[in-house]
Amino acid sequence: MDERGAKRAEILDAVLRVIAVQGMAAVSVRVVAAEAGVSAGRVQHYFATKTDLVRAAAAHLIDVAERVHVAAAGSADARAKLLDLLCQPIRQAGTSREGVGVFYAFVTAGIGDPVIGDLLAETKAGALREITRLLGEVAPGLPDPDAEAQTLLCLSDGATQNVLVGAITPEAGASCLERTLDRLVP
Repeated sequence: MDERGAKRAEILDAVLRVIAVQGMAAVSVRVVAAEAGVSAGRVQHYFATKTDLVRAAAAHLIDVAERVHVAAAGSADARAKLLDLLCQPIRQAGTSREGVGVFYAFVTAGIGDPVIGDLLAETKAGALREITRLLGEVAPGLPDPDAEAQTLLCLSDGATQNVLVGAITPEAGASCLERTLDRLVP
């Protein structure tokens, strides 16, 4: 990453920290600049408006999560990659509640901001495509892999939310997904 990209990423990381600690409403050029240790002018050099800043932070969060998943999955087999994809947010909800909370702050923001809403919808659609692809490798004869992929994604999202609010442990959430996958692919 070049210097410009690194400075931009530092500012976007600062946005995520502000949201994690103070909430989405606290995001402003001034607050983000203070968190990033730069001038407000420097933030505005990269992001013309608060809306641009928040939208770029949403895309940045998704990019970081994707890099974490790719690095964690590595050269694992298809089943392990599938479980990692499904369980990564559950584990994150247990170890980094603030990070997952930031994602859900963007989900809420996406209701009123169609750009963020579309970004999140495309992210989920991409995850669904990857789950379907991995299911095809793990269980090539599965009658309706698209429907099963949707079920697994919904189960992952629900388990993540339950871990986030403290209703279940990350281990229980991951176990739910493993049992469901075991029923699909004995």
